[in-house]
Amino acid sequence: MSDQNHPSSGHGGKGRDPLLLNKIAGGILSAGLLVWIAIHAAGVITGEKDVKKPVIKTAEAPVAAQSSGIPSIDGLIVKADVKKGQAFVQQQCAACHTLNKGGAAGVGPNLYGVMGDPMFKKAGYTFSGAVKKVANGVWTYQKMNEWLDDPQKFAPGTRMGYTGIKNDHVRADAIAYLRTLADSPIPLPKPGAGGTAVASKGAAPAGLESGAPVIATLYASADASKGQAFFQQQCSACHSVNKGGANGVGPNLYGVVGAPMFAKAGYTFSGAAKQHADGKWTPHELDEWLYAPMKAVPGTHMAYPGIKNNQTRADVIAYLNKQSDHPVNLAAASGPAATTASAAGAAPTGLDASAPPVKTLMAKAAPAKGQAMFQQQCSACHSINKGGANGVGPNLYGVLGSKMFATAGYSFSSAAKTHATGDWTVHELNEWLYDPMKAVPGTHMAYPGIKNNVARANMIAYLNQQSDHPETFK
Repeated sequence: MSDQNHPSSGHGGKGRDPLLLNKIAGGILSAGLLVWIAIHAAGVITGEKDVKKPVIKTAEAPVAAQSSGIPSIDGLIVKADVKKGQAFVQQQCAACHTLNKGGAAGVGPNLYGVMGDPMFKKAGYTFSGAVKKVANGVWTYQKMNEWLDDPQKFAPGTRMGYTGIKNDHVRADAIAYLRTLADSPIPLPKPGAGGTAVASKGAAPAGLESGAPVIATLYASADASKGQAFFQQQCSACHSVNKGGANGVGPNLYGVVGAPMFAKAGYTFSGAAKQHADGKWTPHELDEWLYAPMKAVPGTHMAYPGIKNNQTRADVIAYLNKQSDHPVNLAAASGPAATTASAAGAAPTGLDASAPPVKTLMAKAAPAKGQAMFQQQCSACHSINKGGANGVGPNLYGVLGSKMFATAGYSFSSAAKTHATGDWTVHELNEWLYDPMKAVPGTHMAYPGIKNNVARANMIAYLNQQSDHPETFK
């Protein structure tokens, strides 16, 4: 599998989940993501538009700009791969940011010259009070490192819903690329500076060990066609899978099951990946890798968070196994006994994602911001006009107040149907959008959810407007 960056998004299609806001994923795929990732709002790197009032109490307290305790990244900046950083930024950030000199502000500010510039200050762009509170001097390598690691921790109350770049090497590559966006790039850190603390988080001994639940017994019920649909949505932008196909951002994956790990003719893997090349890609090794690539291979440049749903992971491996001259017998090759399908199935009916209450925020929500987020992250899978056709996901006109997981002409998964216990209220939408995979165990929607309360309220407010009978929030 790829040691490169993967955008991420997932959605139920016919016979799959509603991925009721798949591309609230973002980017996490729309380059493939993302996102993870998206996913993702797609990487609003230096802030967001003005919020009249902070929406959570933690935003009221001043926060020191370097209070996160993130180890220095200077040692990795010196060795960073600017080309990989450029690919990552263009995939995950270009939808919201312009990168050219003099480029206009969009959802986020123009990023040309950001390194060395005053923090959260850019002509023509209005930043929120939350980020202005932590603006202290200029964007140094360490400040950008801390911001990109966890924006919400760095600036509590920020409207940037992006969860951050957790992989040190990927973060260093992205910052190294941002450095080049300048007439006179700021000096690189001195060799050896600040490298020790980050280096201690480097590669582990060879062999994958992500702690993935064993899924061998799920292969008997695996659906390769669902795996194919998932692959096409989340992987095809980076990988080809046809025989003799060219390598791209990631290697060609034809025949990957049974092939040597991290070894593909014409493709260069990272040192971290090579250290974990220990034999062949067995179904067990693929299971570990796909569950959590960054945990399986610390230091990998693949920022994809993994496929946490056991059955979806089994479906994808079943599909990859078929793309081969010599498919293996998955039932015989999968190793130790596994979690049963029933144990991985749907929980009792009713959503229960433990999402923080959002109803009090609805009176202050900004539908226009919700619309911008929807267009970036959801419109590729959902139509929202009255009478609009279903796509990868169902049409969402009038969703608030409609029956849960019941849209004419659209086939929802059994997992989703099990959780259909009434209408889509604000509370139910809030639970679903906060964490779809927790709200509906077994869903094919791989999107991690919208963790930012205000962004989630904005999205619900926009969905509410797309209706013949919108609700009033006070």
